[in-house]
Amino acid sequence: MKTIATIALAVALGLAWVGVAIPATAAEVKEETKSKAEDVKDKLKSAGEKIKDKAVEVKDKVKEKVQGNKGNKEAAGSERVRSAQEALRDKGFDPGPIDGVMGPKTRAAVTNFQKKEGLKATGRLDVATMSRLGMDTTTGAAEPSAPSASPTTSPPPAATPSKPEAPKRQPSR
Repeated sequence: MKTIATIALAVALGLAWVGVAIPATAAEVKEETKSKAEDVKDKLKSAGEKIKDKAVEVKDKVKEKVQGNKGNKEAAGSERVRSAQEALRDKGFDPGPIDGVMGPKTRAAVTNFQKKEGLKATGRLDVATMSRLGMDTTTGAAEPSAPSASPTTSPPPAATPSKPEAPKRQPSR
């Protein structure tokens, strides 16, 4: 009996070793692999959608910055830039179109103005530049006291006679 049990065990192990019992395991492995492949496929699809969404979001942000669509804050900035463009044009600089956009021509005109006025040439509308342009530095609008581009029709003020200067003394030796 012991010999028969040993032979039966050997045959069972042999069959398992040869692949008679493996097809059930192979089927399970195949099913598990298929399931994992589907999971990976779903994860990749989800990741791809996230990447597309993020790309669209970044593209929209860049588009906003380029076009300047920032709501009320940008509208105030546009008026400030528009006033600066008008003041630059009045002073003989070419800021390009008076559109309220700080484009390359406006930036170049600001830089040239800053150099001419002895300011730090940054190309930005800082307080010193706006002040020299005759703009209100709190709102960015042109100050009413700024000279206009049109000639005045009123006669110039009468010249007042000045006192003659006293001769300068030579230092004694």
